[in-house]
Formats: sequence, C-alpha cells, structure tokens
Amino acid sequence: SPTNVRGLMMLTETTADMLGVTDRLDARQAIMGGARYIVMLKDTIPKRVPEPDRTWLALAAYNIGYAHLEDARVLAQRMKLNPDSWADVKKTLPLLNKVEYYSTVKYGFARGGAPVIFVESIRTYHKILEKYEPPHSPLLPSFELARIFTQSTLVQ
Repeated sequence: SPTNVRGLMMLTETTADMLGVTDRLDARQAIMGGARYIVMLKDTIPKRVPEPDRTWLALAAYNIGYAHLEDARVLAQRMKLNPDSWADVKKTLPLLNKVEYYSTVKYGFARGGAPVIFVESIRTYHKILEKYEPPHSPLLPSFELARIFTQSTLVQ
C-alpha cells in the first residue's frame, strides 16, 4: 500500500500513533485501535446524517481518510446529490481520481473506487449475516460493555 498500512485493521503509522497502537501487527491492539477509530469517525460525521448512512460513510472514511470523504461529499452537493446519503456519495468517491474533479476540491487526488468496494463488501457481508443469523442479544447491558471496552483500552 502507498500509505504503508499494516496489521489486521490495516492502520497507517499516523493513525496507529494517534490511537496509541504501538504494534500494528498485534491483533488485540490493532482491533481495539481500529474499533476506537471507527467510533471516532462516526462521531465526526455530522449528527444530521442518519443510520445506516452514518456507518457506511464512517467506514468509507476509515478506508480513504475523512478529508477525502468530505471532498466526495462536497462533490455530491455540487452535483445536487445528497452528501448525507451513502447511495449518493458512493457515486462521487470514484471521481476523486479524475483531474477534472480532484483539482476542484480541497484535498485533491484519492483512489476513490477503493472505499466504494470496501464499504459495499462490508454491506454485502452484513446482509448475509442478517439473513442467516438471528439478531444478537448482548449477554451484558451496553453500559457494562462500555465499561469493559474503556478499561481494556486503558490497559495496554
């Protein structure tokens, strides 16, 4: 990869440093760091964006970077598409590798087809899981899971 991603969660060095992941090849560190990063990205997406679009946009940002996602959202708005809709933003992401588009946005060139493939693969897998698995009922209340998650991220 041109961005030197490594490990199970394919973290860049910069992202790993930001998340406190010292060994990107350590599965536990990588998974916990990647999970924290997805939550951070979801929190960065404007609050007006509804689910499941919020999740799909956050996953696209995980793959391409939040700045490039914002460029694609700007293009969507310029094209009279909905910048809060995954269905519309996935149309503009691939345009970020065309000079006539990337030269008009703040962060420039990006391999915009990659996040579309990434997110659509996750969506397909999610649909398969929903079809063949019953809905998940957590064994612990969500506040207890949050406490465990917070404690496990502090003990690294």
